[in-house]
Amino acid sequence: MVAVVGTLLALLVFFALFGIFLTQYVPLWMDENESQFSNQMQASLATLKSGVDDQYILGGIPTYTVPFTMNSASVPLLTQPTIATFSYLNGCPSGFNATTAMPVKPASCDFARLVYSTAAGAAGSQTHNYNETAPTNYLQTAIPNRYYVPVTYYFESDAIAGEQGSGRAWIVAPPPINVSVTSGNVTVRSSLVVFLGNGSSFSSQGTKDLTSHELSQSNVSSTGRFLSTSGARRTFNVTMILGVHDVCAWYNFLYNETDHAFASNSSTYWTLAVTQGSSTLTPPLALSVCLQSLSSTYDLTLKVFNVNFAQAFLAQDQITFNAGGL
Repeated sequence: MVAVVGTLLALLVFFALFGIFLTQYVPLWMDENESQFSNQMQASLATLKSGVDDQYILGGIPTYTVPFTMNSASVPLLTQPTIATFSYLNGCPSGFNATTAMPVKPASCDFARLVYSTAAGAAGSQTHNYNETAPTNYLQTAIPNRYYVPVTYYFESDAIAGEQGSGRAWIVAPPPINVSVTSGNVTVRSSLVVFLGNGSSFSSQGTKDLTSHELSQSNVSSTGRFLSTSGARRTFNVTMILGVHDVCAWYNFLYNETDHAFASNSSTYWTLAVTQGSSTLTPPLALSVCLQSLSSTYDLTLKVFNVNFAQAFLAQDQITFNAGGL
């Protein structure tokens, strides 16, 4: 009898300790695993973007491959690893309206437009506007964390944006967009990068290689485009329109970048608007908008006035999932 009671007590102690292990230690362990996995995915995406930038800005190697770990670690025998999903998607399946040169479906179009423009000015002045619009694919990485906060990353318009289910949105790796004011002279540098290739999706344990293959590169500047009758340079306006997901991350980046340059949000120097079709949103953007932009796109229009010099890098890249991986 004493032996039976002793055995039951030992079992009760074991199950109590095992219960504490399951409810306290395992969640902490998996939270750490998923946190490390999310950070590792973020770092790999930043490495891919760095390779793309090296290709078209610095003339790096035309083909660049980055391995991605697709799953987190697990607790042996007790939990399954968390698996990420890569989706490389057609960013603008409906195309553009031939009259307005805007997306047919504004809520479903990843694209970029860059415009250098000014009024005709006095007779004999030289005005060569620049206007380029291009749809682009985008890379989406979803990590459905069960213990750590779920996170989704987007690689679009040469930037990586991140969003957590709580509504927190941020630019992980910014695009090469820079606005500066030196001695009263306004300079705008930017890029227009188009991602091409067939859409695909991948979700499995192990690793997967992603390759960026540069198809073309060039650059355009404002030099010689806007001159007065005497040949002096004239100021002009730069307009960038971006159709993107994760609009809250993009808005904060563009606002802070431009506001910092001018130390003012005066519409005399620049404006930043958020639209979706005929609807214009008034900042600060609501949490519902931040969450909705994970599955639909919004258009950001940044206008900088009285610019003295502008330069943009143009590129086409093909993103592919390699057959390799473990």
